[in-house]
Amino acid sequence: MPDPFGLADARPQVDRHAAQSDLFNSHHEQLAVSERQGTWKAFAAPLTSQSGAIVENPDLVEMAVAIIGVFSEHHSEHGLTFAQIREGLRSHGVSLAPAAIETRLGHLHAEGFLEPYLPKLHQGRYVIRPAGLVGALAALRVAEHGGIDEMVLLLDRTRAALEMPHPDPRHVLNHLHTCRFTLTVFAKDLQRCIATGTSAELITLGRQHDHSGYTQQVVDLNALISSRFADVYELEEAGAALIEAEQYYRTQVRAAIGKVLAHGGASLNFDVLTPREYEDAAIDSSPDRLAEVGTHLIADAPEVVIDINAMIKVLDDYRPRPKHRFRPSEPPRGTEDPDPIAAIERAAAERCRRRRLGLEALLGGRTEADLTSAMQTSWPAAIRILTDAMALDADRSEPFVLTIDQTLLIDSKAPVTYLHPAQLIRTDFALPETGAMTEQEQPDRTGGDV
Repeated sequence: MPDPFGLADARPQVDRHAAQSDLFNSHHEQLAVSERQGTWKAFAAPLTSQSGAIVENPDLVEMAVAIIGVFSEHHSEHGLTFAQIREGLRSHGVSLAPAAIETRLGHLHAEGFLEPYLPKLHQGRYVIRPAGLVGALAALRVAEHGGIDEMVLLLDRTRAALEMPHPDPRHVLNHLHTCRFTLTVFAKDLQRCIATGTSAELITLGRQHDHSGYTQQVVDLNALISSRFADVYELEEAGAALIEAEQYYRTQVRAAIGKVLAHGGASLNFDVLTPREYEDAAIDSSPDRLAEVGTHLIADAPEVVIDINAMIKVLDDYRPRPKHRFRPSEPPRGTEDPDPIAAIERAAAERCRRRRLGLEALLGGRTEADLTSAMQTSWPAAIRILTDAMALDADRSEPFVLTIDQTLLIDSKAPVTYLHPAQLIRTDFALPETGAMTEQEQPDRTGGDV
């Protein structure tokens, strides 16, 4: 079968660093399972004769990549057994069931991915066929980048064909046509996604099409064509068509990014950039550039969620508040209108009278009295005597003076274990106002309530 694009003559250069990066790249987990399955089906469509042969579980494809890692870390010179492969898969974190792993290993062996080390039956040691390795890596690369890497590879192959000592014009022309066709297909797909895709899909596409040096590579390629085939009109026309295709492709990429930015700014969606891109911006950008981000942010209050049933219940129970305030009705008057201020004053006078009677009982008609022995009877008595004496001493209308000595008396066996000696003095030398007290008014000298 003829090769219209000359692809059979080209030998793509495999970048070891890129392959290793794709092998252990963790960003593939961000792709949806259905999207990856659809990508693989489209990828395998030119190679299959019937449908239904695409694996449904992406973990099984990743298992093939993990097998590559197992072989790369093992130092056996004669291949690995299935038992050694299973043990290596567990160390790589493959969490599939043992039965699923065993079935998958049998399938990979039957399909030629795992090839016997020796052409003998039941020898039980296997190595990976290079074509299987490339297929596993290509499956992950295509699922992650959507085939964008192939455009870069095509440009590299075209440059390699032009830089040969004696380049074949027909071979170079086939490469240029292939590059142009590829760019046009990607541009048309981007145009469709811009019209029908969501912001999340456009974000993924924008990251897949992030090849900032692609335009410069096309320009450099045209410069090589002009220098090597200046008089070949067909090649120059193909180079100019490649530039037009690249411009059309770049226009669609910018349109996709513009739609993402417009939707992301309108919805305050901070998923437009990856966390690493935000981190790089915070480290590399100046404070003025970072301040520009906040100038266009609008912080609005969240929308109020209204429950219809609750609103109907509130309306049923609602009673409008009257506009005018009405004075409440006065309480009925009794025979005597109580005066609360007068009641407080009478209570204070009664407390003062009872304090005075208690201290006068301790004086016993004398002008001075030692309160120490009375306070030693109990803690309640000591507190009551000191409180009454200090209250009357602070009242200028009362003729009582309290003096407290700094000496501290300590007796561990007494009811009051420690206290300061206190003395009460009466300064007016007057007898009690009411004369002799009744039995009910006599203070309790043992520390009880008065």
